Amino acid sequence: MIAVAGLGSLLRPFPLALAQTGIDEREHIQIDRQIQPLQNKTLTQMLGWGPDDVLQPLPPEDTDHFFRHGYGDLRQALIKRGITIDMAYWPQFAANLSGGLKQKQDYAHQISFMSTFDLDHILGWKGASLVFSGAERAGRRLSTDVFADNVYNPSQIYGGGGNVLFHLIYFYFQKTWANDRFRWIIGRYATGPDYNASMLLCTFEGGAVCSQPRASTLINGYASWPSTAWGTNIKFRPTKDTYVVPGVFTAESQHGGTAGTNWYSATGVSLLGEVGWEPELGPKRLTGHYKIGIMWDASSHAYNRLSNATGAPGSRRGQMMTWGAVDQMLWRHGNYATAGFIALGGYTHLTSSVSTISDQWYAGFADFGMFRSRPFDGFAFLYTEFKYGKNVQAQYQPQVISLPGFGGTFQTPLLSTHESVMEVLYRIRVTKGIYFSPEFQYFWRPGGTGKIKNSPILGFDMRVFF
Repeated sequence: MIAVAGLGSLLRPFPLALAQTGIDEREHIQIDRQIQPLQNKTLTQMLGWGPDDVLQPLPPEDTDHFFRHGYGDLRQALIKRGITIDMAYWPQFAANLSGGLKQKQDYAHQISFMSTFDLDHILGWKGASLVFSGAERAGRRLSTDVFADNVYNPSQIYGGGGNVLFHLIYFYFQKTWANDRFRWIIGRYATGPDYNASMLLCTFEGGAVCSQPRASTLINGYASWPSTAWGTNIKFRPTKDTYVVPGVFTAESQHGGTAGTNWYSATGVSLLGEVGWEPELGPKRLTGHYKIGIMWDASSHAYNRLSNATGAPGSRRGQMMTWGAVDQMLWRHGNYATAGFIALGGYTHLTSSVSTISDQWYAGFADFGMFRSRPFDGFAFLYTEFKYGKNVQAQYQPQVISLPGFGGTFQTPLLSTHESVMEVLYRIRVTKGIYFSPEFQYFWRPGGTGKIKNSPILGFDMRVFF
């Protein structure tokens, strides 16, 4: 846009340019150097794929709290004073029907809150805010109990944070400029919300893709909710539906630890960047998200080990992650943001020699509002496949294996190679602010070894927004 503005200056009529005073010319150059509004144009409109007029954003999905009095009145009173409080209760249940190591069921839940202080309203600091959040988590991990594995869990809630009365998550400062074309964040934040992520993926109960592929959350350089890291990034929108977001964060081995207060486990620095396009196509404004990104973790990383030999393994400096992801609404059912049939997919790749999962791809769809009488209900399907890095030892690893014909027993590692998971769910809007989702999952090669029987998992996911 700067180049376009500069070209406009060169094409001014020559006599008019001579007639201007030095002060006028300096003022004009200063205006030309600024990043000018794009007259509300989007890339979609420039390509002729969207409506010429700029419409207001689609109304958000109806996830408001269900309290009308008491807490609800207090919440509204605080909002008028520049303080917003959002809370949610998120329980999950999953049961292994067959296969695995045994039949068992587990429960886990999260009670989370986020408070946003609008510093414009409170202090008159335009576009500035302070965000603070935390959560209480409890329960057990089904994958540990029935697969002897902690790489992928059928219930996403039990993970970072574990069983803890309070886990500190976000504590950061945010500032926006130029009608939100620039957004700057600094503090205790996470790479998760801005890189290789989509809240649409959290429709599913399992931890395969919420809100980013599992492959990315297993490395020091990437922090995903409720994990955090020290860092900063800036998000710039060249047009209303495109963005560029570079960032720098600490790579951490603990990402805050159990309580979220272990802020001193840095192993290096992580550099990230993502570019994206968020079109609204055609007169029905079919929403989509297209993104590619890259991350470089400058930490020292130990090589995956092939044997049980004692001693420290070799290491290498640096770990690379690249990704691409897309979701696109193909037809619309209603007026809120996700009301329609949405196809989605993505691929993530990491340095194989030092990563637990080197490759993950996923594909699926979500269809919300298909029934007119149930506009907020939805059906969703996902299939994902993991490829483990080179020489990744399985969590389930027999130390002694008998090999017929060799006259004895051996100590040998059991390696993980690949694993696949399918998820199918139906989301039910019970009432305003309450959603309930029965879900079926099927695991092929749990733990990635092929030694544990395939397993069907039946469970439910519930969301209560206060």
